[in-house]
Amino acid sequence: MENDVLPSILQEVQERFERDFGKSEIVRNAFAALKGKKATYKTANEFAIEVGEILSKALEASLSADKLPDGKMYYNIAQRLLTDVLGRNHELVSGYTSEVQKNLNQEAKIGLKVQVPELNLDRIAGIVNRFSSEENFEDVSWLLGEPIVNFTQSIIDDSIRKNAEFHHQSGLQPEIIRKSYFHCCEWCQEVQGNYKYPRVPKDVYRRHRHCRCIVDYDPKSGKIQNVWTKKWNSIDKERVERRKLIGVVSVDEREQKRYNRVMKSSGAVYGAWNSKNDPDEIHRRAHAEQYYESVRKRNTDREIVRIAKNTGFSQDDIRAVYLHVFENYYDLEGGKKRFDPDYDMAQSWSRLFDGKNIQKHDITLLNHELMESKLMAKGKDYDTAHKITQEKYDYLGELIKWQIERGDL
Repeated sequence: MENDVLPSILQEVQERFERDFGKSEIVRNAFAALKGKKATYKTANEFAIEVGEILSKALEASLSADKLPDGKMYYNIAQRLLTDVLGRNHELVSGYTSEVQKNLNQEAKIGLKVQVPELNLDRIAGIVNRFSSEENFEDVSWLLGEPIVNFTQSIIDDSIRKNAEFHHQSGLQPEIIRKSYFHCCEWCQEVQGNYKYPRVPKDVYRRHRHCRCIVDYDPKSGKIQNVWTKKWNSIDKERVERRKLIGVVSVDEREQKRYNRVMKSSGAVYGAWNSKNDPDEIHRRAHAEQYYESVRKRNTDREIVRIAKNTGFSQDDIRAVYLHVFENYYDLEGGKKRFDPDYDMAQSWSRLFDGKNIQKHDITLLNHELMESKLMAKGKDYDTAHKITQEKYDYLGELIKWQIERGDL
């Protein structure tokens, strides 16, 4: 069965990928920068995003339920397909990154071999298992989108981490300096600072969506190297004035156990799924879809009365938020549809419904969605309404801070 369908699918994916890869201006510019020894890790990241998006589009165009046995993506097909195509992406991106690192080592007069990250088979296995868990391919076809791009981007992060650690092991005593970009968010403000190996927080490389913060890497060669952009800057006397290591404090074990007891009835267990144990959001996406459907099946009036009582909002406002988040159809990317289920919003809604352990960002969510719904009712498109609302009610910023405090990021 596998041999009947896989070769033709692979061939179609590869042909589409090679065609679009060859036409990409971003790819051409990236290799031109590499040839001119001007490529940085910023260039490499842009290259990785483009390669990931090209593969994602090739997969989406080449795969459909009618091409698969019984309309299902069986484990053996998914495993062979994704190991092949993501393996090729790994070769492309890690190869490009290796050349970038090689040039940067030479510029810094570091005579060390470039370290190449291994193909992350665990991440591939996570996507494969999620694919094969559903009987209908269409229910998991979304895995061909953002998870493919995220996987490809992660190759850059793995390369940065592996080379930085190798330099330290080789006796260079490197220093990592993280700088917040225009006060990006409270979490980024807290994690910025100077860190000397081995006392480097594991979150120093981590960044949320749309984050533009800068991390500098000092291999103690007389220059400072930016971990992402690899832009070299001279060391000066200000180094001694830079502040000391700032640790990211997470809740202790007792708090985790308390949270688990409180939330057990709603199925929200502390640390059940987060960016650490679910990097591609596979389990979180499945949970969110199930939770949204369960909310829609509950008694709506009871839902609204209960959350209004738990939060002090009026029933009219809660009804508006409920309809906006769970029921209303809007002109969004991909056509007229409801909002996609969101795991973090599902968790917030669950706490608001239970009336237990309600967090600051849960209340901000209600204010955010209420304001956004009113703006869209007045004719503003989603992107505009969301941008305006985010400036007043920063649900994402508060959520990220809370996740860091819990140890989820």
